[in-house]
Amino acid sequence: MGSSLIRSRYLVSRAGADAASSTVISDGTIFQREGIIEDVGTYATLKSTYDADEEIGGPEYIAIPGLVNAHHHGRGVTTFQMGTPDDSLETWILGGWGRRPYDHYLMTLYTAMQMIESGTTTVMYNHPQTPVSTIETDIDDTLRGFGDAGMRTAFSLYFRNQNRIVYDDDDKFMAGLPADLSAQLRQYISRTGMSSNDYFAFFEALHNRYNKDPANKVRVLLSPSNVQWASDDFLQETKEYASKYQTGIHMHLVESMYQKAYGLRTWGKTPVAHLSELEFLGPEVSFAHGVWVTDEDIDLLASSDSTVCHNSSSNLRLKSGVAPVNRMLARGVNLAVGTDSNGINDDDDMLQEMRLVSKIHREPGIEAPAINSHQVLRMATINASAPTFFHDQIGTLEIGRRADVVLLDLAAIEHPYFDPGLDVVDALLYRGKARHVDTVVIDGEVVLRNRVFTKLNKDDVAKEMKERFSIPADAALAEIRRMVQQLLPYVKKFYAGWETGQGPSHYSYNSRSTA
Repeated sequence: MGSSLIRSRYLVSRAGADAASSTVISDGTIFQREGIIEDVGTYATLKSTYDADEEIGGPEYIAIPGLVNAHHHGRGVTTFQMGTPDDSLETWILGGWGRRPYDHYLMTLYTAMQMIESGTTTVMYNHPQTPVSTIETDIDDTLRGFGDAGMRTAFSLYFRNQNRIVYDDDDKFMAGLPADLSAQLRQYISRTGMSSNDYFAFFEALHNRYNKDPANKVRVLLSPSNVQWASDDFLQETKEYASKYQTGIHMHLVESMYQKAYGLRTWGKTPVAHLSELEFLGPEVSFAHGVWVTDEDIDLLASSDSTVCHNSSSNLRLKSGVAPVNRMLARGVNLAVGTDSNGINDDDDMLQEMRLVSKIHREPGIEAPAINSHQVLRMATINASAPTFFHDQIGTLEIGRRADVVLLDLAAIEHPYFDPGLDVVDALLYRGKARHVDTVVIDGEVVLRNRVFTKLNKDDVAKEMKERFSIPADAALAEIRRMVQQLLPYVKKFYAGWETGQGPSHYSYNSRSTA
């Protein structure tokens, strides 16, 4: 790995919480040795101080901390490409049962390469409960894919042990289905069934394995998939394991209005309030989505130092809504950004996701709240580093941190004109695109140079994936898809007429009344 000087015209060493507080160094340069940042300053000073093995970058670049994708499910070929168009979350999930099997290594390698191309160096990856017969191999292949791409990974396997078809008891719901459909459905969900004891044993083995890994690029977290999908006993046991192993917990929460309604119907309170009652909230816990939170929920999340991982694209695509990010920021909730493998462009472009976040939270009105570029960059760097449990190592370009650095072509961003009074972080958020990412350094190693991967060939990976998918799907997949189509009318009927407890909205985007 050796040492290097990484030079830029503007070095954004730490994203700020407001428009005036990001730390930007002109002609900024980093000196790193063996993956650790040892010094930060101007090029002239560091050039005269250190004899580096290599110089990277130059005065035509902007340097930023490696971006952190705070919620991801790792599909190089997207759910849409695999035959599942966007729909409301509760029916879209079932549609996903009909996705054809795939090679976890190739899919992970491809999605990691896409993320790196848009400046992502760390991912919070949440693995589904694949069939028990293959899950160990699936996870090994997934982590090997991230490792071969050079990506830093906070890994979690999610767990579901209830309400797997609709938000009600599985046996109760299946009892109302035709006998043949119920039997087929019961057999299908049993393939991914896992006891809590098996889950925690699996976690312990994986955690111990990667805790000793000298590469130090994997953290193993715990993951109840969501509060309605995991029993209270499992949630409390998860909290105990997190404390014992000093690791994080990552889960989905109030992604849709039906999930909020489930809490009101089941406990007479919101899911966040229920988790608070269980003493589950805390700084080690991160929640993906958080769209349907109340003011009281926001206060609970803020006071407990829990993190909310915001996924604008996914929430729009799956009809989940718009999370009240401005309200959460105002109350001090730690907010991060993720793509959820459902980016607005059907890719994993974090720069595009950040731009969407920066625009969708601009509320109407001269005095209305609006998120700024510095806040969004912070959400994708230092804020997002906290729940990964690499939090003290990444997220900024400061002495002692890991050398995860992204260099973007500033001249291309500014082309053909850029007013000298404009802010460089605004330039990044307004105009920066994945095609402007020139060089990506992870742990001091250049993994992308001149937009070309140094150890991998993306075209070869895509070609191999295409060949694998060219093989016709077997009859079993067609049967699963027929089962889902039979099931959907019963699922839609189940949710029909639910009182969603929607209440007044946090944001107002338009009006249908003259009153």
